[in-house]
Amino acid sequence: SSISHLTNSVREWVTNLTPQLAMLRLAYRRQVGRQPRFLESTVSTSVQTRWFSNDDNGDDSPVVVPTKVGFGDEAPRMPHVLALPVANRPLFPGVVTPITLTEPATIDALEALQQDQQNAYISVFLRKTNPSGVSEGGVILPAPEVITDPSELHDVGTFAQLSRLTRNLPSNDLDPETSEEDKNHAATALLLAHRRVNLLSVDEIGPPIDVTISHWPRLDYTGADDTIRALSNELLSTIREVAQLNPLFRENVQYFSQRLDANDPYRLADFAASVCSAAKAEDLQALLEEKDPEMRLHQALVLLSKEREVSKLQQEISQKVEEKMSETQRKYFLNEQLKSIKKELGMEKDDKESVIEKFRKQLAEYPEIPEEVMSTIESELEKLSTLEMNSSEYNVTRSYLDWLCGVPWGVLSDENFDISGARKILDRDHYGLEDVKDTILEFIAVGKLKGSVQGKILCLAGPPGTGKTSVAKSVAASLGREFYRFSVGGLSQVSEIKGHRRTYVGAMPGKMIQCLKTTGTTNPVVLIDEIDKLGHGYQGDPASALLEVLDPSQNSSFTDFFLDIPVDISKILFICTANELERIPAPLLDRMEVIRLSGYDFPEKVAIAEQYLVPKSMRDSGLMEEKKATVGEGGSEDSSDDEGPRKPLDSFQHAEGVPETVGLAPDAIDNIVRWYAREAGVRNLSKYIDKITRKLALQVVAEKEGTQLSKKSEKKGNGWMVSEENLQDYIGKPIFTSDRLYDKDPLPHGIVMGLAYTSMGGSALYIETQGIQRGMNDDGKPIGGGSLKATGTLGDVMKESSQIAYTVARARLAMIDSSNNFFDNMDIHMHVPEGATPKDGPSAGITMVTSMLSLALGKPIRNDLAMTGEVSLTGKVLPVGGIKEKIIGGRRAGIKKIILPGANKRDYEEIPDYLKEGLEVHFADDYEEVYEEVFGTESS
Repeated sequence: SSISHLTNSVREWVTNLTPQLAMLRLAYRRQVGRQPRFLESTVSTSVQTRWFSNDDNGDDSPVVVPTKVGFGDEAPRMPHVLALPVANRPLFPGVVTPITLTEPATIDALEALQQDQQNAYISVFLRKTNPSGVSEGGVILPAPEVITDPSELHDVGTFAQLSRLTRNLPSNDLDPETSEEDKNHAATALLLAHRRVNLLSVDEIGPPIDVTISHWPRLDYTGADDTIRALSNELLSTIREVAQLNPLFRENVQYFSQRLDANDPYRLADFAASVCSAAKAEDLQALLEEKDPEMRLHQALVLLSKEREVSKLQQEISQKVEEKMSETQRKYFLNEQLKSIKKELGMEKDDKESVIEKFRKQLAEYPEIPEEVMSTIESELEKLSTLEMNSSEYNVTRSYLDWLCGVPWGVLSDENFDISGARKILDRDHYGLEDVKDTILEFIAVGKLKGSVQGKILCLAGPPGTGKTSVAKSVAASLGREFYRFSVGGLSQVSEIKGHRRTYVGAMPGKMIQCLKTTGTTNPVVLIDEIDKLGHGYQGDPASALLEVLDPSQNSSFTDFFLDIPVDISKILFICTANELERIPAPLLDRMEVIRLSGYDFPEKVAIAEQYLVPKSMRDSGLMEEKKATVGEGGSEDSSDDEGPRKPLDSFQHAEGVPETVGLAPDAIDNIVRWYAREAGVRNLSKYIDKITRKLALQVVAEKEGTQLSKKSEKKGNGWMVSEENLQDYIGKPIFTSDRLYDKDPLPHGIVMGLAYTSMGGSALYIETQGIQRGMNDDGKPIGGGSLKATGTLGDVMKESSQIAYTVARARLAMIDSSNNFFDNMDIHMHVPEGATPKDGPSAGITMVTSMLSLALGKPIRNDLAMTGEVSLTGKVLPVGGIKEKIIGGRRAGIKKIILPGANKRDYEEIPDYLKEGLEVHFADDYEEVYEEVFGTESS
């Protein structure tokens, strides 16, 4: 009877509850402004009373509402609830999660729900579209809790309890002009998830969203599957491993440790998924939807494995940062960690601290830095540390420090004080050039006695192709120094020598500072090429800028415009090259020690061709290769150094597959030098030899392959040796057909050979004169006479010299034969052959006088006689320059007798003896002596 009475009481209570439910629905509608389907549920075992009033009739009668309590599967099972879409990750049962809300209607509905019920419940679903909260265009969704279509939600979500709802305080809350709506634009909801639910239908798309759901039944695991037990153990082991690697993960595990149930695979998998921070939203949703315990554990294990790899990378980055940081940098921990991450991703490869450290490390390698320089560097380093890396001043300062620290302060290359070794190197690379070699050996000897070598300034002057540029490299090798070359030919900007001011965009130091940084020493050998061809423009005079560089008393404190600090370049060996010393400004020439390279005569050019040019050309053409060092008894390499410098020809052998007879015969080299390449240097000679070896290489390869060549390129004979007979098949007809323009002996009247010195070296120069008979006018009286016409592209100096020579010739003729009136009756035309070549200078004075007297007296002159010298108006023979070059040019033309000014006797005595052999040389101080040597007696 007690049970029956209790049942009737319960039925009566439920019947009386129906109208009160209608009143609660009406109150809720007025609160949120809509008509929802009220929450219906089964009766719980615990009931509490809450009071509501009806605004329509003012009835304050109490309404009894059942309030559901419980956790997890004990929570109520409501079929109709509000739905809250979320982004990034779904909610897992048992997890307390804060959610930020930005949609006003949703915030108001949740707030009203929380006020109406002591325990408010909603459903939470992950967005199917844009689950990361970012649109396809990369724009963050302003309100993730708003949807436009029911298909945007996943079918499985979580039933959660709204524990707390707090409106956020915006930054402009204190602004009186801010509206109430703007102040309440966001809120934070704290949700406790209980169980999984299925989305049956979306009743209203809202916002807020009203949905019908079905709750998952309680999933209990009662089995004893070994696979699930193994997966559970592996999952727990992985959780422990990740907790040791990641402090944040460890804190999450400790905070939610009460939810960890190792015997329940469902709760264990949910726990593992809830603490994974690196998992994707799609993977978490898949685990949320999984019902099979084994598959759910598998998915959780995969997520934890990814979390472990991310934690390992994070720990590795953290360790690198800790190793890099010093005690003074610990306060910059977060910034350094960010830089390390960027470095791992390849986004940043350099930073300010590493740049400064690089500069200091570079400075520590220098043995001695001047105090003034170090003070400037420290000031710039301090300035660099305060600048932002993206500022323009930072790049200017860094570039300045690059050059300041790039100068090798105090670094000297090891000097070679071995005179014999230096001599071997010089002889190995160059033939002749004794003056240059002796100067370098003197330089080494002084350094050996003093223990240190100071710089020197040399100027190698001579014709093209005489080895001026290449000898500088040999000098550097013999001294054991670094070599640097730059040409100043056509240079018209001072900044190339002394640098730019740092105020200009793209400013750089001059060539001197670039030289020091490139070679890495302060005592290199610097070749300043073509110094006689310096330009001059509106941007300054480079020749004047070189005055400081090439002045031994000033270059110890050379100041570059870019560095703006003194730099010692006094230990540099400067070697300048020039073709014409006359074109070098006098103040600049005064600072240099001039060494003249006179060019090569016939025997020297033949020796150079045989020993250097032919082997080099055949090696470059692939016909020869260098011999490998042979190892003798005892394991030592055979060397002929004790016997003197080995000739380069001896160090080559024919390449594999090349006939041993391939080469150039001595008579072929003689013919090339005599009839093809008569210039002072050997550049043209090298070109002809290269032409021969290239054609030989073509013939060798063609014979191997059986290829038919053109008639011009095919091999004419059976042998491979190029001789005098087949030389024209390789390089064509000779350029010169005889040694002299006039082979007749004696020469015709009025023709004399002179000697000239040009930028191409010494050469023979003929002077021709011809008399023109005076004509008659209408009255039968003679016209003309007493005039001189000079042709042959003569310069102003040479034209004046011809006028002086004409006056001296007339005076001398009057003294020799007063009855001879040749000059009175004849007009004189004087010509210097090769009119296309400009000629200038006074050194042909006595030659012109002799030519005019030969014509006037009718006396011929021997064809192997030549002369040079300037003549004054009174007949004095004045000295001239280039004696050595002129003698070389005369020997090349087959001259046997030479007349020189008496004042040039000292120059002649300095000439090597081999150049004097076979020459009859006479010196004259007055033209009377020249006349006696040329004309003398009738038998002469």
